[in-house]
Amino acid sequence: YIPELKVVARTSAFSFKGKETDVRDIGVKLNVKTILEGSIRKSGKQLRISAQLIDVRDGYHLWSQTYDRELKDIFAIQDEIASAIVAALKTKLLPETVNLIGKKQTKSTEAYELYLKGRFYWNKRTVDALQKANDYFNQAIGKEPDYALAYAGLALSYTCFPQFGFSSEEFFLKAEAAAEKALTLDSTLADAYAVLGDISCEFRWDWAGANKHYLKAMSLNPNNSTTHQWYAAFLLYTGKPDQAMAEIQYAYDLDPLSLIINSNLGDFYFYVFHQEDKAIEQY
Repeated sequence: YIPELKVVARTSAFSFKGKETDVRDIGVKLNVKTILEGSIRKSGKQLRISAQLIDVRDGYHLWSQTYDRELKDIFAIQDEIASAIVAALKTKLLPETVNLIGKKQTKSTEAYELYLKGRFYWNKRTVDALQKANDYFNQAIGKEPDYALAYAGLALSYTCFPQFGFSSEEFFLKAEAAAEKALTLDSTLADAYAVLGDISCEFRWDWAGANKHYLKAMSLNPNNSTTHQWYAAFLLYTGKPDQAMAEIQYAYDLDPLSLIINSNLGDFYFYVFHQEDKAIEQY
């Protein structure tokens, strides 16, 4: 996350993986000016990563590079690519942002892969997928006991179970414990604050606490679509439908191909504003 850049969520970006879609069309669908595309090839412990930054207005490359590295260097390659992209976009970074680019959550590539798999299943929002997400996050913690992101992922997953009829008390308390553990390891995790906001809102009915946690999450990562999605629900509960609509719309702008956000936006059109045609189109 780089505050000076607005980045579309991976769920939307990755939906184009393997498809022969013109980058200009992708740019329109994602409402972005530039696209990063590339490929990764693996042979034993060797990696070859090719990356290109493309201007969607004309399809021309702003920057391209190929990296040949060992698998153990994967996090260093991420830092290199992130720094190169920022330079290509001529984005001026604050000193604290420069430090964020080099910040590493784990040294274990196995834990990192397990975390990514957990996020993949969490985004599906079904009971079976949430259970798989939990399993992957716990496996990541098993590989790296102090892996803050994995605890935050676990908190996100637990928070969703009550929507499917599971015990609110049991799962919100589990989510709260995981979020607090994540924050003891890394106090800058927006996901963990978003979970605490959701718990304050949905479980404790603590409006002031929910607002505080959500604002903290958004200050840490304004590009977190889930925070804006959940904050929209909070604003609706507290009698601010117009502000709530603006928030769910912003969540949609950040992650336009997210199934759950599209569904929520449809709900807003139908139940809150009684705009049936827009609701049908969104659904």
